[in-house]
Amino acid sequence: MKHLFIIISLLFLVTSCKDNSKPELPAKYLSFTNTNDIDRIDERIVISRDRIVKILDSIPTNHVPVLKDSTGKVVPFQLDDLENDRIWDEMSLVLDFKPNQTIKLALTTIPSDGIPSFKPKTNIRFGIGTNKLNVKEVLAQERKEDPRTNDSIFYQMEGPAWENDKVGFRFYFDPRNGIDIFGKTTSEPVLDKVGLGEGNYHELADWGMDILKVGKSLGAGALAIKYRDSLYRITGVDHSKFQVITEGPIRSIFEMNYKNSKIGDLRAEVIHRITIWKGQWGYQSDVFFKGLTDQMKLVSGIVNLKPNEMNTKVYNKYNVLETFGKQSENKDLLGMALLVSTDDFITQEKVDDGEMDIVNTYYTVMQVSSQKPTTFYFLSGWEASDKQFKTSEGFEKMVEETSYKLSNPIVIN
Repeated sequence: MKHLFIIISLLFLVTSCKDNSKPELPAKYLSFTNTNDIDRIDERIVISRDRIVKILDSIPTNHVPVLKDSTGKVVPFQLDDLENDRIWDEMSLVLDFKPNQTIKLALTTIPSDGIPSFKPKTNIRFGIGTNKLNVKEVLAQERKEDPRTNDSIFYQMEGPAWENDKVGFRFYFDPRNGIDIFGKTTSEPVLDKVGLGEGNYHELADWGMDILKVGKSLGAGALAIKYRDSLYRITGVDHSKFQVITEGPIRSIFEMNYKNSKIGDLRAEVIHRITIWKGQWGYQSDVFFKGLTDQMKLVSGIVNLKPNEMNTKVYNKYNVLETFGKQSENKDLLGMALLVSTDDFITQEKVDDGEMDIVNTYYTVMQVSSQKPTTFYFLSGWEASDKQFKTSEGFEKMVEETSYKLSNPIVIN
């Protein structure tokens, strides 16, 4: 197990709400209902600490809450400390549902040292050293200016990377600040070793490969700001920080904090929180702002460098920008999509080749607020990962189903 699981285990030790001499509380129950007539595999579930405490009344010292199925087996889960205060805030898990199914699970507690071992299905990796032979993983890293000018720094995969059992991504930890895609042909975590051996991750290997040409585009969901009709890339050149929030079998979360970002004649702080869940064909972005003006809008986009067909649609509560075609670096079929809530959506545009900082990009413009984050989703479907992506119809079906599930969350009672 990676060292972060040790940290998470330590967090479990401080989960008690008040001392209770009983070794385990009597079970209470939670029901999870799929209100729709579709199958839902690896459906994301989040339960707040406050809700769990309210149901259980108390959590014994050195115990943690768990959910058990009808056979008494603990459902795989993790407890996530999102505020970095050594107290968990949320329980996360995934469940499989048949159409209109309700699943009833027992909510109880077990000793924190008795938590079963769950197979890792999500992963964050940022390896740093002076060369490939002495790389160590870091959970936090800051930078200013452009680290590519420093020959004594080696970034594995050029920056932080993240993956689940379906797909992987990476950030360029320099002023390009683009996002790239790792197409995967295995459900196993692979990014701890990618970029360190003799192989080249730009060439097809037994696990997959880097499948995207990013160039000067926004790649696979990178950020920009639209201000006074101009696009400004979030570069982090003045100050940026990478920080792991949580990592586990269910979901992994990290943040990119861009302080003192220059947007035209203004400055703003932008926090990009990325979450990747088990079983999903992409990742979630939550973008927080400080120092905004009404003239600033959030932008995220999809690269347009290879042959593709672009479509814009509305599915349920989401505006969708999607592309499909032989646009992978393996010269085979790849679909990409950006999903934005209709409440936050403003417009969809594109910028072609030229002398600007951001080119070859289809992009979506979104509302922003200093009071709440703006959330969007990026999806990727590569034909070598799953045969459903050998056709545009197959990719579009996945995008539509994802938007449908996001628009109709599981009901918890």
